[in-house]
Amino acid sequence: MLHALLLAQLLIDQTDPIGFRVDNGVFTADHSRRNGVDSGTLHKLTYKAAGVSLERTPTNWMHWAPSMQRTGARAYTSISTWDPVQSFRHEKSANRLVFAREGRHQLYPEVKLQTEYTYEAGLPYFLFHAVLTVEKPVDMYWLRGQEMTMDGFFTHAAWPDRAGKPVVMRFEDRAPVLDKNPLPVGLPWIAFVNPEKGYGYGAVTLGFQATKLVNAMMSINDGAENGKYWDRRIVNQKSTMLQPGDRFEERTAYVLFRASPRDPVGEFLKIERKLRAEKAKR
Repeated sequence: MLHALLLAQLLIDQTDPIGFRVDNGVFTADHSRRNGVDSGTLHKLTYKAAGVSLERTPTNWMHWAPSMQRTGARAYTSISTWDPVQSFRHEKSANRLVFAREGRHQLYPEVKLQTEYTYEAGLPYFLFHAVLTVEKPVDMYWLRGQEMTMDGFFTHAAWPDRAGKPVVMRFEDRAPVLDKNPLPVGLPWIAFVNPEKGYGYGAVTLGFQATKLVNAMMSINDGAENGKYWDRRIVNQKSTMLQPGDRFEERTAYVLFRASPRDPVGEFLKIERKLRAEKAKR
């Protein structure tokens, strides 16, 4: 089955100058224009094996990172509202799509953004690479990465403990545990799971570098209307002057997987090991 999927081709629908939809045989990722904004950011992910379409209804986009909030700003913003995108390219082949963007968010001209999504046919994950480079001084209150936001599709969160053993916990039970032992900013992986419905979605950290870390941590959060999201808090709600040359980079694999009550993250961890083995070969 895996061999057959790897021989599949991508189906790419270029919906807008920047936005698109891509079907790799395992899932469909929707990057099309949203509410008049053509940022090219992911806003819906349909996992075929589970018959579920993950999205975040109130905020329009699933993928909310990198995101920023300067000191004194009333709210934060992210790559999802980056419009216009100054430079972009789509590198397409029969079984691979690389979508890259470069420039500056209209509200944060001090920071250069470089982002890249990679989709390959037949694989249950996609890759995302982001680099933020500070070019002019900016007083930042919040800087976040790896943020994925969703409606109420999931019942459990999962992460590795300090010994690397997976912890799987209902969302409503997590607060006292994480208050006592916050998740480290360089957490190797994190996942949301619905064991009863048989699916999960997670992130494998393949690389993370930061010139500054302030109150840094990984966080699992409740959103409006029963939403859930995780994020990497690099500068975490503390006024911090970033200087030219400050740089923040992350490489992540976002994984869709099958789950069950008996083995909620087993398939995810097999994929994680495969990704790390492939990285070690390079």
